[in-house]
Amino acid sequence: MSGETPGVVLAGGSMTRLVSAIPIIAERTGRPVVLVGGLAVMCRLTNPYRATTDLDTVDRRTASERSQLELLVSTGATPSGPSGVLVRTAHGEVQVDVLEVTDAEVDDLPDDPTDRLHVQAHAWAASTASGLVLKAEGLPPLTVRVSEPGPIIAMKLQSIMNRGSVKEGTDLLDIVRITLDRNCGPVSRDQLEKAGDQLRADTLLHAVRWFDQAVDRSLRKIQAVPESGDIELEDLQLVGELLVTALEG
Repeated sequence: MSGETPGVVLAGGSMTRLVSAIPIIAERTGRPVVLVGGLAVMCRLTNPYRATTDLDTVDRRTASERSQLELLVSTGATPSGPSGVLVRTAHGEVQVDVLEVTDAEVDDLPDDPTDRLHVQAHAWAASTASGLVLKAEGLPPLTVRVSEPGPIIAMKLQSIMNRGSVKEGTDLLDIVRITLDRNCGPVSRDQLEKAGDQLRADTLLHAVRWFDQAVDRSLRKIQAVPESGDIELEDLQLVGELLVTALEG
């Protein structure tokens, strides 16, 4: 039916647990949840290739608004990690990581290109996220704002810089899968091509770093991920070419 919100079926008890935390977060913060990270990747790919165990959200707020992380802690969530909490649900505890972007950061961007990409990519994700209906076993369908593919790539190109070895590999593999996906791949490149000049420039810098200058290292990190399948050097080189073409406009 025309105008109907697209739906995504998320199978398994672990997905029920994650999805069950979303309305709790929205109720406790008084603001819509914007999904980024692994669950957003699963929602956008034609054929999801891996599961995720936590929930990543972006908190785009003004100076007068309390942070979502602070609101969650004040309503009973347990601090867990530098920017996360454990939220109790009827299906178990869920690790929720909140990535914050404030008006002040957007208005006065950092000089460092990686820090600048963090701010702009997450702000972009928050402003362009679109609704998807998540269908998990044992729960009513839930409409949630989910990051678009282009912003996911930009965010993951930045986050690789601050990750442990395993997370580096999954971030890189997510970028490969999204870029080469038959449906969201073309969408992601169109979105990147139409992004703002500074965002494109910083995303390009990081794309060249991981898929050209350090492509051999990126391949080793990806191949260490059990779900990497038959990814080879040629795949990473193709991803690099596609991203560079889109970002150079």
